[in-house]
Amino acid sequence: MMDPPLVPPHLPKDHPLVTRDYSLFTPSINAMVSGIGQWLDDQMDGGVVFGPSRFGKSSGVDNWLGSMLTERCGQIIPLIIWSHSECISAGIMYGSLLHAAHHGLAGDVRTSLQRKHQLIEKVVHLAFEGGGRFVVLVIDESQGMTEREWLWLVEIHSLLEKERIRLTVISIASVQIFDQPMALALTGGAHAAARFMLSQYRFLGISSEEELEFVLTGYDSGTDWPKGSGISFTKGVAPLAWEKGFRMAECATLIWETMVKELPPGYCGPMEFPMKTISQVSRNLLLRIASGADPLSVVSQSSIRDVVIYCGHKQLMSIVGAAAPRLLRGKK
Repeated sequence: MMDPPLVPPHLPKDHPLVTRDYSLFTPSINAMVSGIGQWLDDQMDGGVVFGPSRFGKSSGVDNWLGSMLTERCGQIIPLIIWSHSECISAGIMYGSLLHAAHHGLAGDVRTSLQRKHQLIEKVVHLAFEGGGRFVVLVIDESQGMTEREWLWLVEIHSLLEKERIRLTVISIASVQIFDQPMALALTGGAHAAARFMLSQYRFLGISSEEELEFVLTGYDSGTDWPKGSGISFTKGVAPLAWEKGFRMAECATLIWETMVKELPPGYCGPMEFPMKTISQVSRNLLLRIASGADPLSVVSQSSIRDVVIYCGHKQLMSIVGAAAPRLLRGKK
């Protein structure tokens, strides 16, 4: 007999917990935004935020960076978020950046020079719209940037300087970019390294049981669906358990202990865990309770261990452990 689906049929198909279209606020996101905010205060040309895959960097950028910078600065921050994919020509890269900047004609077939001029005009327009003379470009997955792509970006940066517009380039990257500034300099990309990579910040995973409890509290009180209803994810999908006092935050100790116990043999990396594991485990527990399972059984030690193992925790932490020398070298 087949196991029933994890998502119970009575839950709305557009619930964020079903679609996984949500982001929990973490101390790491707060620290990242504070670091980027300091770079903007210091009028730096760029900086690198780096850390292992699945730690929550992209989620922080997509869901929190813009609003938090705006709140911090007291004004709208002109922000372009570009998820990098390799561009075989300058024209393709300019077009991709135009699309990220929501340019209405980004899809038009134009020459490379025309797209360059369009991009410059768009950035200048965004700067004036924001009431200042600067724009922030965030490049997600920037570890895949080639030397020529960086040099094309240096050219755009220089042209904007002539227009007295400052473009601050924030690179969001996997750990391998930690060695890239020197590598770029040695291969003729010194301009890119000197402009955009002198400042670096390591994005941390969830580093303590207390941080994990803070994150899990988001399911109980930091989420809201339907939007504006005041109904948290925990209360909305598991109302009976909620009425009896169940809270996701109370699972923090057991989840933390289990993730520690299920580290790969000989693990020597930092004791911090990816949001991928935490969100997948939490979602599994909540959806099973929503299906009518006994909460005490769902959050038992053996049950949580099974879920942690199933979601690939040990394999992912093996990758983190392999990157440990570079991670620890960049530790702040």
